[in-house]
This record gives sequence, structure tokens and C-alpha cells, in this order.
Amino acid sequence: MMTRVLLALAVLATAFLTWASGSPRAAFANSLGLSELSESQQLEAHRQPQEDESQVKEFKGKILKSDGRFVLEESSNGGNYGTYLLDDQATAKKYEGQRVVVTGTLDATHNTIHVRKIEAVA
Repeated sequence: MMTRVLLALAVLATAFLTWASGSPRAAFANSLGLSELSESQQLEAHRQPQEDESQVKEFKGKILKSDGRFVLEESSNGGNYGTYLLDDQATAKKYEGQRVVVTGTLDATHNTIHVRKIEAVA
């Protein structure tokens, strides 16, 4: 008997919220305080930030191990430009000691390249 009463109250509450807001989805958004945002804005707010395609670059150099972690020692024409930690250690391991081109984005704050791909240079 109690279960039926609770079920009836739940149905009535859902019906009221749907009627008051126009749709179940809007009722849910209202209950979360998201009614000011459109549905697409709500979805965008929950997505992970994406890398900006314009920031993707190629870094040339040699993959070495430093302090137990794989890094790219970037160089061009024999001059060193920097050493960067590679966030994809598993892929970097395959190219240890080789000259490569690493495609990715640079996190200058942490001196880390977020690797998209690594290719050996012939």
C-alpha cells in the first residue's frame, strides 16, 4: 500500500514539473538551476576542453630517457632548442634513441608535449 502511494506521488510530481515547464527535460534542467542555458549550452558546459587545432605543431629531435622518463630533445641544424617531457611514455619508449618528429601541442607551463603521434625520421 505504501509503495503505491509513493509511486502515485512520484508520478504526480513528474506530471506537475512537466506541465509547469513544458517538457521533462526542461523540468530536469530547472531542478538543477540550468534553465537559463539552452540545451546545447548545457551540453557544451559538460564537455572536456578540446585542444585548439591551431596549436598543434611538429617538434623535431631525438627521444632520450631523462630521470627515468622519455623526453624529446628538440634540435635543428645541430642547435638545441629545448627538452620536453612527452605525455605518451609508452609510444615514446618505442623510439628511444631515434630522431623523430612529434606532432602535438605544447604545454609550456609544464614543459610537456601532449603527443598526437610520433614518427621516426629517415
